[in-house]
Amino acid sequence: MREILAATYTEHRQGLFSLALSVTGDRQLAEDAVQSAFEKLIRLSASPNGNPVAYVFSAVRNAAHDCVHRNGSPRQSLFVDCEAVTPEASAEADERLAAVQAAVMNLEDEEREVVILKAFSELTYDCIGLVLQVPAKTCATRYRRALLKLEEKLRGQI
Repeated sequence: MREILAATYTEHRQGLFSLALSVTGDRQLAEDAVQSAFEKLIRLSASPNGNPVAYVFSAVRNAAHDCVHRNGSPRQSLFVDCEAVTPEASAEADERLAAVQAAVMNLEDEEREVVILKAFSELTYDCIGLVLQVPAKTCATRYRRALLKLEEKLRGQI
């Protein structure tokens, strides 16, 4: 079980953190959620049935929701302290990033989670469906709807 968890974490750590951050809106709570989920998973004696990646993403998502309920953290920004923007980045790039951040944060929770899992974590719709406990076709529909909303919101801004 530890080998599966280690491999999943190594391959998907950014996506796991991004998912937790999209739920909590707080960098520290997101880190706590990922850590808490892995602590619980390590204590399990049996391997998960089915898709271990979906199982781990589900555990992180649940832990992030638990952190929000315990701490009452409002979701503020998906890209809190985003390290991808360097000090040398232009003002134009900063404006584009701010526009994308705002547009993603204005998506409905279900749409935002699918975007995070598909775009940042590169999961398949089948895997996303397992994580969110909805059919894969529902995930695909939410993703397409979210992309249309993002395109409409960002048209002419970026």
